[in-house]
Amino acid sequence: MPAAYVLIHLNISVDFADSLRDIRAIDGVVRADLVVGPDDCIAYVEAEDNAKLMNTIRAIRKVNGVGKTDTRSIAEM
Repeated sequence: MPAAYVLIHLNISVDFADSLRDIRAIDGVVRADLVVGPDDCIAYVEAEDNAKLMNTIRAIRKVNGVGKTDTRSIAEM
């Protein structure tokens, strides 16, 4: 099952709690948390296949307040 961590930078002009709530509501987002550091939020996402995983990541990018994302796909060994 494809999975990834998505590092998310939120725009300072939005309410982070609102953006976090919207990210958590996206199908495929297993967990999302606000963090302290260079990024503002980290989401763990899973999907049945790579196409659905990309749809989840695209949906995250469309959330109001999301400035940019950096995805780290999980390597299956």
